Amino acid sequence: MTAEAAVDGGTTLMATKDEVIRAESTQDLSDALGCSTDIVEDMCGMGFLASCGELWNLGPARDYLRDAAWADQLWH
Repeated sequence: MTAEAAVDGGTTLMATKDEVIRAESTQDLSDALGCSTDIVEDMCGMGFLASCGELWNLGPARDYLRDAAWADQLWH
């Protein structure tokens, strides 16, 4: 699935891009996402990262990191 914009009553919504990887540890996820293992653990706790065995969908986590980086720029 790719990210697609959908217009709904004048509001643009972005669909999450599915990106599934095999990871055995939070360090593997940290390396794939380019963030610390603490952030990975936080995202797991918030539901942005969930596993199906050793497979992980990184799409929602990447969206979260992108949005957090964008919002952080607004508050400086």
